[in-house]
Parts: sequence; structure tokens; C-alpha cells
Amino acid sequence: MPVPGKKSVLFAGDDQFLRDWYLKNLNEGGYLAGGTTLTDLEITLTRFTPDLVLIDLPRKEDSQKYIAQVLRLRPATPVILLAEFEDFNFAGKAFRSGADEVLPKPVEPQLMLMILNRVIEEDRLLKENIELREYMKLYSSCQRITTQLEEEGVRTATITALMAETGSQAAFYLDWFSLTATPRIEGLVGLEDHQSKIFLNELLPSIRQGAEKDEAYTIGFDHPSEEFKNLCEHGFNEALIFPLRTLESLLGVFILLRCKEDDPWSAKVIQEVNFIGRNAALAWHNASLYADAKEMAFQDALTGLYNARYLAIAIDREIAHSKESGIPFAVLFLDLDYFKRVNDVHGHQIGSQLLKEVGRVLRRCIRDDDIVVRYGGDEFTVLLKGTNLPTAEQIAERIRTMLAGHPFLGREGLSVLITACIGVSVYPVHTQSAEELFFLADHAMYKGKNATRNMVIVADPNDLIGRTLPQP
Repeated sequence: MPVPGKKSVLFAGDDQFLRDWYLKNLNEGGYLAGGTTLTDLEITLTRFTPDLVLIDLPRKEDSQKYIAQVLRLRPATPVILLAEFEDFNFAGKAFRSGADEVLPKPVEPQLMLMILNRVIEEDRLLKENIELREYMKLYSSCQRITTQLEEEGVRTATITALMAETGSQAAFYLDWFSLTATPRIEGLVGLEDHQSKIFLNELLPSIRQGAEKDEAYTIGFDHPSEEFKNLCEHGFNEALIFPLRTLESLLGVFILLRCKEDDPWSAKVIQEVNFIGRNAALAWHNASLYADAKEMAFQDALTGLYNARYLAIAIDREIAHSKESGIPFAVLFLDLDYFKRVNDVHGHQIGSQLLKEVGRVLRRCIRDDDIVVRYGGDEFTVLLKGTNLPTAEQIAERIRTMLAGHPFLGREGLSVLITACIGVSVYPVHTQSAEELFFLADHAMYKGKNATRNMVIVADPNDLIGRTLPQP
């Protein structure tokens, strides 16, 4: 029997320990909590009508399955997911499936109770007032947008909100910072990649004509025309275009497509789209500031290159990509020869200028996607993406030659010559460990320092025997 004044929560999860932990916190938080396994969720819902369902989703499990079970049996009951997710697309998919909130695990008990209380209270108010329900839904969508810290999260949350407000089943985003550049399609929903490219080619002339517009507008193609032939053949008869802008410039364009059988978009819907768009622009600005702050945290103050803190993150990311794709990558560890003499002869300020110039030379020797790190002092690391051992040796030799033949400090009225030793290691040829990969490149470089200097040395995995490895 329900307890008067208490709201009931059904917790569904397969881990017995976690289920008991959540039930304890829910009951101590003032809720009447019951538990079930995910397998028994449907059966439990036929016997019990909770005020809210809280689902502990296993890792990499499809949320739609369990949300659909709740909404089929208890369509008026709000659903909250507890989940581990690696990207923002998971949350977007959960919201589109009908989740009222998604909490990343692990969640702090007080935060969980606060959000449960908010969702239950919102649900009560919304059931009492249909118009308020619509505004609260719009407000919640915008709140999800403005709380994102990454640009990808802003984009995904915005597409989710726009599709929910417009009823569109197909949408994508154009990353388009300049009208003279070729737009890049991102965030596809409800379309295949090849379809979006075909549709974009048909829409692009009209979008360019509306390039100066600040608010949402529509492009109709319900009349026979070769201009929108493919869109019409696929059952679409209107596109809603929303340009994402800051005060200074265009950031990108959201495109939503309406099927012929769907109701036309009303002036009210367009107004709501513009409201979402203003929140998205604010969130994008904040995400850019956050990205700049992160960039500064990973930037070497002297050279403007990445710093050693970033190197560990970059290597781990490339290892994950290599495991997935089978494509190797290389690490070059570089140390300048006799750099101390520059400081002793010309002073530390001149030495600092030389290090900055070395950074510029290194950047000219590699591709835009490759990463240059000032590891410390006169040591530099280069991460070469998608690079095998022969190519890595060639690039290292090019760097060595460029440095040896470059007259440094010309702006300072000097002509200083400098050489370097470069160690080369390749994943997964030499090792499959980040620490070992870094160590092997470093150790190979020191072999050159102990020999003639001004040389490229390839790593030898035998150098790992009996070694205690430093962290990169």
C-alpha cells in the first residue's frame, strides 16, 4: 500500500549490491522505493504504478529497450537513466527515446535525490497544466544545452531539442565557419551519410542565399522541381534552416527536414526554434571559452606548443585509435645538442628565443594533424599520426636535416647552428604500452647523445629488459 505523502520510485538494476545501495538512499531520502531486475521490469510495472522509474543501465546496453517498456506500460511515468556513456550521442538518443533525465555514473546521492525531486515535481505540474508542460519541456531542453561544456555536447543537445520541438525525424548540422569554405556535415540523425550529402547539394544554393539571416527560416520544395528532386523523392517537402551565430560570425547551420505527411511548421514552432537557437549560441560561446581554458592548460607558455601534460593524453588517444583501426603511429623524442653552450655564450633570453624558433621549424616539418610537444628544457616530442616505421624514420631524418641546416636567431642578428638527436618508436611495432613507447623513443635518443650526436636512432625493444619505466 502506498504511504500517504511519499512518492514511489521503482529502481531497476541487475547488480544486487548497487540495487540495495540505491534503495537505501532512496528510502532515507523520503521516497517509497522498490527494486527489480531489468529482466523483471515489465512484470513489475504490471503490478506497481510508481511515480518515477530509475533505471541503472549496464555498460553499452541499449537504453531504448527499457525506456520503451516503461512508456508502453506506464506512459505517464517519468524515467531517469543512470549510465556510463563515452560520448554525447548516447544522452541524445536516450532523450529522444523518452528519458526525462540521464545521470552519469557514479552519481552523488544528494544530487540524485535533488534531480529526482525536480523531475517528480515537474511531472506533477505538467500534468496539471498543458501549456505549462510545453514551456517546461522547452526550458528543460534549453537547460540541457546550456549546461554542456563541450561543443559536441552543445551540438547534440541542440539537435535533440530542435527535433523534439519540430517533430522532425531527420536532421544534421553543418560545421561552417565561413561561407567561402566547404561545409562539413556533423551530427546526422535519421539519415545515411550519402543521403545527407545529396540533400545538402540540393539545399546549399538556397542556404547561401539566406546566409545573412539571423533567425530560423524554411525552404519549401513541395512543388515539382528538379532543384529538390532527391528530397522530394525521399518524401520530404520542407526544410527548416537555423543559422547558429555569435555576434561576430556564423558558426554553423542546423537543418531539419519535414515529411509530406507531417503537419506544417507553425509560427509558434519557429519561435521556439529561435529560442532554442539563442540558448545554443550562448552555450557554444561558453564551450569555446572552456576549450580555450583547456588549451591553455595543455600549452607550453614559451613556445606555444603542447606541453608534457598533454602528451600522455595524446598517446593514450592514439593507442585507442590504433587498436580500433589497425593503423600505427610514431613517437619521436628529440633533444638539442649542446644547447647549454647557447645559454652560456648568448644568455638565457637568447636561448629561449632559439627554443621558440625550434618549435616553428618542427611544425613546418610535419603535417597539420601531427602533434609537437615541448617536453621540457630543450627536449621536444613529436607524435606522428597514422605513420609506420619507414615513414617515421624519413620524417625524423627530415627534421634532423632541417634543424642542422637552419641558421637560428637571424632576427637577433645572430646565426646560430644547432643539431639534435632523435629517437624513434612506433606503436605497435616496438611495444603496445604507452609508457614503453615513450621510454623506447627517449632511450634511443640518449644512444645518439652518447655517440656522435646529430643523428636518428630507431628504438630497440630489447632495451626494455630489466628496466623500471618512468611515466610519460
